[in-house]
Amino acid sequence: MRPLTDFIRAEDITALERPLGQATGLPGRVFSAEFFELEQHCFFPRVWCPAAFVSDIPDPGDALPVEIAGWPILLLRGADGEIRGFLNICRHRAMRVVTQPCKGSANFTCPWHAWTYDLTGRLIATPKLGGERINQDASFPTDGLALMPVRVGQWLDLIFVNIDGKAPPLDQHLRPLEDLLRPYYDLTGLRRAEAWSTEYPGNWKVAVETTLDEYHIPFLHPQLMAGVRRNNNANGHADGCYMMTSNARIYDNTRKAGTAMGYGQGFPRILKERAPEPRSHFIVLFPTGALQTRPNHALLGLFMPEGPDRTRITFVHYYAGTTATDPAFAPARQEMVQSWKEVFEQDVPIARDVYRNHKLRDHVGLATRMTPAWEEGVASFYRSLLAVMGGTSSSADDASNDSS
Repeated sequence: MRPLTDFIRAEDITALERPLGQATGLPGRVFSAEFFELEQHCFFPRVWCPAAFVSDIPDPGDALPVEIAGWPILLLRGADGEIRGFLNICRHRAMRVVTQPCKGSANFTCPWHAWTYDLTGRLIATPKLGGERINQDASFPTDGLALMPVRVGQWLDLIFVNIDGKAPPLDQHLRPLEDLLRPYYDLTGLRRAEAWSTEYPGNWKVAVETTLDEYHIPFLHPQLMAGVRRNNNANGHADGCYMMTSNARIYDNTRKAGTAMGYGQGFPRILKERAPEPRSHFIVLFPTGALQTRPNHALLGLFMPEGPDRTRITFVHYYAGTTATDPAFAPARQEMVQSWKEVFEQDVPIARDVYRNHKLRDHVGLATRMTPAWEEGVASFYRSLLAVMGGTSSSADDASNDSS
């Protein structure tokens, strides 16, 4: 595995940390397969990664295998109702123990040699270990061969995973995000509705970039600006925690205010009555999560790397009260899903072509730029990546900033 200095030089870091009007982005080689291998070892294990939805394992015995940049993780709900995480690697010969989501299981059996683990990860059976009809072997002690635990935490309906177990407590990590949202939304009572997924043909960092800024909205997603008289945009970030763009759009009186994207349709408001203004947020939960708020609904999302050149994007919609499941609101909810899917599908060719160009631009010395008015979140995202990987001495607390 090549070191970070093979990809990013000291002058690259200096250029990224300049004021945005003079700053340049990281070199194209950070989007390569070789750099992805470095991220697997030196980035993803060190951070709190949003990895799954709590509502996907609602009952004891429910289990969900997930991957975080190739790391196989088993998430399950124990008999006590607690969510636990383990490396999804059998302690025998490294097979994945659970390969499909499970409901109501009492234990999990490795499909290769039938070693079996309970809901706490403890090894409880080793069939034929000592011979044809012998399940034990005195010369082969199995004490201590439980599944390796992985640290997990929850925020709203998201499950976060910290593989190396050394990240700060999750509530401490997310405190800047809570402070950002507090004046606008109380999201704790929302209920899950529809979910959908799509795939981006590009590196996970490109997928995050593509959705992070407001700058491209009127050019690539004109339907979002229909009837908008004024777009009061704001950006903000807390390095290592979140990157945010938000807007408080003013619509012409002759138009239903943003019906297709969540300003109408009869859903109860989730925006607080005393909110400073009807502001909506798109927030990247560094590094692989997302939160989108609208006055009457919210979405939580995941940007999960499936290799250096492919990203699986999943979003779940949430509404207040029974409107999340009421059949009377099903057409309106489906309209909402289709509206959001259209937006993300419009980004697919951007993610594809930007990723292709990143692989070439270093050969001609072409650097990327970030506009001060719109793209501070992009710079924050890459500063945060470098800080975790040891490419800069700045900490998340020292570098945090919120201009909203």
